[in-house]
Amino acid sequence: MKILLVAVNARYIHSNPALYSLKACAGKYETCVEIAEFTVNQQAAYILSEIYRRKPDVIAFSCYIWNRGMLDAIIPDLHKLLPKAEIWAGGPEVTYDAAETIRAWNLRGVMTGPGEAVFSLLAAAYAAGSAQHLPSILEGSSSHRMKLDDIPFWYEDMQDFAHRIIYYESSRGCPFSCSYCLSSIDRTMDFRSVDRVLRELDFFLEKKVPQVKFVDRTFNCKKEHALPILRHILEHDNGVTNFHFEIAADLLDEDYFTIMERLRPGAVQLEIGVQSTNEKTITEIQRKMDFSKVSHAVRRISSQKNIHIHLDLIAGLPFEDLHRFQTSFNDVYALRPLQLQLGFLKVLKGSEMERRACEYGLLYTDRPPYEVLSTKWLSYGDLCCLKQVEEMVEIYYNSGQFANTLEFLCPYFESPYDMYKNLGAWYEEHGLFGIQSSRIRKYEILLEFASTRISRNGQATLILPSICSGRTETQEQNVTAEPLSTDKQLSLLREYLLYDLYLREQMKSSPSFAPSQEPWKEAIHHILHKEAGEHVLFPELADCNYRELTRALHVEVFTAVFDAPCAILFCYRQRDPLTNNGITAKVSLADLL
Repeated sequence: MKILLVAVNARYIHSNPALYSLKACAGKYETCVEIAEFTVNQQAAYILSEIYRRKPDVIAFSCYIWNRGMLDAIIPDLHKLLPKAEIWAGGPEVTYDAAETIRAWNLRGVMTGPGEAVFSLLAAAYAAGSAQHLPSILEGSSSHRMKLDDIPFWYEDMQDFAHRIIYYESSRGCPFSCSYCLSSIDRTMDFRSVDRVLRELDFFLEKKVPQVKFVDRTFNCKKEHALPILRHILEHDNGVTNFHFEIAADLLDEDYFTIMERLRPGAVQLEIGVQSTNEKTITEIQRKMDFSKVSHAVRRISSQKNIHIHLDLIAGLPFEDLHRFQTSFNDVYALRPLQLQLGFLKVLKGSEMERRACEYGLLYTDRPPYEVLSTKWLSYGDLCCLKQVEEMVEIYYNSGQFANTLEFLCPYFESPYDMYKNLGAWYEEHGLFGIQSSRIRKYEILLEFASTRISRNGQATLILPSICSGRTETQEQNVTAEPLSTDKQLSLLREYLLYDLYLREQMKSSPSFAPSQEPWKEAIHHILHKEAGEHVLFPELADCNYRELTRALHVEVFTAVFDAPCAILFCYRQRDPLTNNGITAKVSLADLL
């Protein structure tokens, strides 16, 4: 007897922890259980053939909004190819309309809610030949579920997870009641014991896995659980592993900050769901969030420059029209997170948001991911505009490749939102959406867009942003003493853009917008010779002679963005763990004259 657990993940680097947990909880029947993982990017025909090749007696699919479409294509044909196999489904996508799913897919049954306990029953029934007595809906109710401490640790052979994200669950459930989230339906909380969590994290640290992503809905909802885990990560850091947590930033206090400020840069990253800064919206969706506390926490953590912060917004929530959403966007943008995710409301089956859809005038797609199309407050046209903003934020902000240039450009627009809206309009006007632009082409597009804006603007008095490498700022902000000519502004634009380019890229040839370095050829030669002899700026390159330094470093002279002409040395052997930027050093050309 063979039970095949099937996952169709969103990407190859993802794994499906639910299936590994189910298999681990099958007890003495675990040897009868196999796992097959695919991705939505593979062909349905390939997935079908791989399942067929394994000849399972029972097939159980893990169902989510991202793979429902693929399962719609696969399951009907599986019935034809493996008519004797009994097919089950589980997961959030089928839990809240189990009877309809059974009918639509002609399933033997659906497992609802937490699945470990019910799957162990299912495995035992098939092994004993008594599966015909199982009901078609197996409910993982509050009285019929395993405690987290009873679920075995299933990570043993890490080869199965090479080049993939490791998911880990230290708590299950959420204390909050956000109306768009399925976690609000069952507020039962369960925590894996701290001692056990620390032992299991030691396994990951010993194996030096690149990233462990906690799937806890709100990691820091219980301080006596979260704080020892963070302290353990601090005290047992292996210099490699990154831990990802979703947190409520307004629950952080001095005890958390004391630990966080001592963490290795890149050891931890935090995802914080802001969703909206409109108090009326926050109240309506039954969310608890004090944005002033969130802002304080984010600014304090960001100032330490050692933790990657990711902030989330949701478009389409009640009482937030386009104008009010712009305010939320600008409020969150002002915190300068390393990533800002502009998401769109998903009206999930079983959620409070689904129940109140008519009240809010919510229209959303019939098929997954059930994304909002319009509300009482947002038209479909408004959402199309926000989609363009989202893409521009993803390309230009979240990539981290244009940080200095975007800071320079912001004053030319009414607000950060207005900048990305105008950039999206530029893309649409020039037919750039839907085109896979090369990395260097994205720099050129931003240059073309910004040049047009600057030329239209004329003379201007500007606040010149600090040049930032991601670790250190090399100059303070300053206000230009008198209005700058258009030519001077365009020179500044090109240099900010060039600085951003060389921070990330070790170019084989100069981009088209780079000024000639020929006038500075001797100065650059002198700087590299001096560094080859002294190794003061980059001691980590002490093993490099002059010729080797010319390959390990890029030197570029900037004459506009700094108070006086200077050379910037870009080193790529080491990179900033938060931004992936190269490391820089600044040499004043006045020292060489």
